[in-house]
Amino acid sequence: MNIRFLTEEDLQIRIQWMNDPKVYKSMHFEVPVHLENTYKWFFDAKNNKSRVDMVFEEDGLLVAMGGLTNIIHDINKAELYIFVNPKIQQKGIGTSATKLLCQYGFEILNLNKIYLATNEDNFAARRVYEKCGFSLEGVLRQEYKTEDGTLLSRMYYGLLKGELLNE
Repeated sequence: MNIRFLTEEDLQIRIQWMNDPKVYKSMHFEVPVHLENTYKWFFDAKNNKSRVDMVFEEDGLLVAMGGLTNIIHDINKAELYIFVNPKIQQKGIGTSATKLLCQYGFEILNLNKIYLATNEDNFAARRVYEKCGFSLEGVLRQEYKTEDGTLLSRMYYGLLKGELLNE
């Protein structure tokens, strides 16, 4: 798997994936995602020193997208996000992409900590993060509402430099 920076040419695919229920049900953004807003976001994000947005490729095909956001340079920490092409989920891509992104954060950006939040019912993502070495640091109880009105918790995970598992 290869990792590279997100480009303008990737935005159409990003929008398609983000508008798929398999992606947006576990992420916290408003749908539908539109091209015009995504272009504006992209050009703003490109000049934002507190984030990097990446894509992951296998055999020349995009398989996942992710990034490190809320980078705080004086304490060397950042928040991770990742999502996999909804047509090829559950094939180990999320784990590989998460490890690559964490390696990039620790080795290139010299981060000390990478953290994230995920929904309590997103068991696949939780397995990925735990396989990579993330530790559950806390739970915000009844933090968000599902489409059917159920209140669920958010799980907060952290990974310190040196804790990434390589299996």
